[in-house]
Amino acid sequence: MSQTSEILLSDLLVDIENPRLPNPNLGQREALRELARHQHRKLVALAEDIAKNGLNPADLFIVMPVNDGTSRYKVLEGNRRFVALKSLENPELFVDAVDAKSLIDIRKSSRIYLESPTEYVQCVVCKNRDDAKHWIELRHTGEKQGAGIVPWGAQETARFLTRSGIRDAATQALDFLEQRGYLTAETRSKVPLTNFRRVLGAAEVRANCGIEVKDGNIHLLADETSVATALMHIANELMSGQLTVKAIYTKDDRAAYAAKMPADVVVKPTSKPGEGKPIEEPAPKSKSKIKSKPQPPLPKIRGVLIPGDCTLSISDVRIRQMEHELRRLNIEQFTNAVSILFRVFIELSVDAHLTARQIEASRDQSLAFKLISVLNDLLERKKLSKEQGTPIRRFTTKDSFLAPSLTLLHQYVHNQHVFPAPSDLRAHWNSLQPFLVAIWS
Repeated sequence: MSQTSEILLSDLLVDIENPRLPNPNLGQREALRELARHQHRKLVALAEDIAKNGLNPADLFIVMPVNDGTSRYKVLEGNRRFVALKSLENPELFVDAVDAKSLIDIRKSSRIYLESPTEYVQCVVCKNRDDAKHWIELRHTGEKQGAGIVPWGAQETARFLTRSGIRDAATQALDFLEQRGYLTAETRSKVPLTNFRRVLGAAEVRANCGIEVKDGNIHLLADETSVATALMHIANELMSGQLTVKAIYTKDDRAAYAAKMPADVVVKPTSKPGEGKPIEEPAPKSKSKIKSKPQPPLPKIRGVLIPGDCTLSISDVRIRQMEHELRRLNIEQFTNAVSILFRVFIELSVDAHLTARQIEASRDQSLAFKLISVLNDLLERKKLSKEQGTPIRRFTTKDSFLAPSLTLLHQYVHNQHVFPAPSDLRAHWNSLQPFLVAIWS
């Protein structure tokens, strides 16, 4: 079983059984310094990125309790980030552990970091090392036929950079060929991008293709047809396997390849070097002008848990008072109060329904059991559709930490390290509203 919690950075410890540490008997200070020695400039880059952008929210620490009577945790996954944070907190701890240039750079990043230091770290808390083993293996032992992390290939990386506004010359050349119809999306995917990039990296090859690169962008030194013919010649040789990495591995290899390009392929430039024209985007196909309907404004995010258009006919005085408070308390200002009151409101509503319907479900039974008992009654009486009941079954799934989740609502009440978020509470209500309306209709 694991759960997500915010933990004080000061309560985290290096895992001295980390595979990067040769000696499992090191103290915490020496373990931090030893990990820093392994990283060198990688530690500098990571520390700089954290100082500027914060911790990656998509990459959580995995920790386990030390079980020594304190609230401390060992970092099972994320020790590099932990060392980077410690270096930002106190660069002097790493004097002589990293070279002088790295220490100077870490000190610079530390000054930025200390303007808004990290106090709490979002962690996945596992009961013990065995509970964390599977997840750590998935991160560090390869693709595992798709179960592990599958890295992007050259094409995926290029597409991401392109969509981020960054394109190298090879990607621009392939875009040019695809936009002009020389390549389809399918055939483009068969062009070995790394080798295509390697070939176009040679000035002699670019000259033979009638292109030059200025300020990172391709410029044409001849007409588009001639340039496309030369680029397609290279692409076809790569796709067919006629041109292999062995033939273009070194700078001299690529110059030799350029010298052997067929004469009818080599482009005769019509512009002088430095005077090439940038590639123009092809004109879009004409479309009939259709007046678009004005889009309705986006709904405002409500400031309370229960929306104004939700009607509940609550007969019980105490529960009705809770309803009124949940309609009035500002969810942004009183998040903890709303989360706890919401949890109590659900349980008392369920108990009231069991009593009114004389359903055999003891108040001593778990809330999950009582929720399912009420759900079955509402489904049987067609007060709720099967689709509307699905969130309740998910809500009661054991050990679920997806929103909405009964486990998570329990944690809001009983776990000081779990912090409710207004957006999560609104999502809880939106999913459970049909169920609660059915109870109180």
